[in-house]
Amino acid sequence: MPASSNFLLGKGKNASAAITKKRFVKLDTTDTTGETVKQCDTSGERAFGVSQFSVSAAEILRGKGASVLTEGRAIVEAGAALTVGQEVMTDASGRAVLATSGLYVLGVVDEPASGIGAECSVDLSMFSHAKV
Repeated sequence: MPASSNFLLGKGKNASAAITKKRFVKLDTTDTTGETVKQCDTSGERAFGVSQFSVSAAEILRGKGASVLTEGRAIVEAGAALTVGQEVMTDASGRAVLATSGLYVLGVVDEPASGIGAECSVDLSMFSHAKV
């Protein structure tokens, strides 16, 4: 069964760099307004949400922004095989991987992924600021 989503809250944001769809994104701290995101690039970091669509550097120059899912269920690209019930964090490319001790839990898998590059469904919990 393919992964599915059912988001409660989506937010439009500016993108400061290219973003790949279905990956975790974070707020860009160089923008003090909080209106800009970039793809997560540090394993286990806090995320703002999941990008629904890809945004290229050329599209950013033309004014395209990012659609970010922040609450509910989102389809996320997996960085490893994941099973239902596992808590996930981001890897260094913004993909979902099994959460490890001391790092931010971004959600719980509710539809599995067979391996790297596969899609899974994640019940998002970014705003809990929970760490394993």
